[in-house]
Amino acid sequence: MNVATVLMIANPSDTATRIGHYYMRLFAEHAAKLGHTVIFQKTPTLQALYKAITTYDPKLVVANGHGGFKSLSVGSNVLIGIRSYDEATQRKIDNQNPEWFRGRIVILATCNAGRELAQGLINYGAEAVMGFREPFIFMSDDTVEVHRDMAAKPFFLSLLQPALQLVNGASFGQAIQATNDAFTHYYEESTDKDSRKYLLFDRENLVAMGNFSVRL
Repeated sequence: MNVATVLMIANPSDTATRIGHYYMRLFAEHAAKLGHTVIFQKTPTLQALYKAITTYDPKLVVANGHGGFKSLSVGSNVLIGIRSYDEATQRKIDNQNPEWFRGRIVILATCNAGRELAQGLINYGAEAVMGFREPFIFMSDDTVEVHRDMAAKPFFLSLLQPALQLVNGASFGQAIQATNDAFTHYYEESTDKDSRKYLLFDRENLVAMGNFSVRL
């Protein structure tokens, strides 16, 4: 297994991103134990992202935030975008930077970004990209702390499965298959009607494109 540099981007600003941040932290610890260099940006800006990419040259970028069709925002900052008007977020995207991800594997762990942003990254030379065409919908129990939220756990373990498999040595194609298998497993295991509905919905809306043979 090769070791690589992994750039993690997450900001715990609301329910979805707090849960995402928690599981991203667990993943970062796992990746570091395997010998990968992990750069974790909790409050990134566009300038900080550019500095991290140019300084550390990450092979894998995992971004959790809020996605539009053509952009991904973390906190209040659009960090990845294609210059255009984003219908999903109703924002004009002024800064275009898909070329920053040339030669990298990108996991867009967010809503909607699989619709157009993923293909935009591929068009500008990204090695492989995963995202979701529609909102990433999950169940959650807001009466408990994040680490005790068993309703959310199967969704976020499935969401981060591609990154987990990649740092474990899998190819991108194998990682995507494992992700589909994880959604299926939790769907079959669950007895909750809504959880089953949305696990299936998320699995069907997963988008993967690029070089399926690439590894870290």
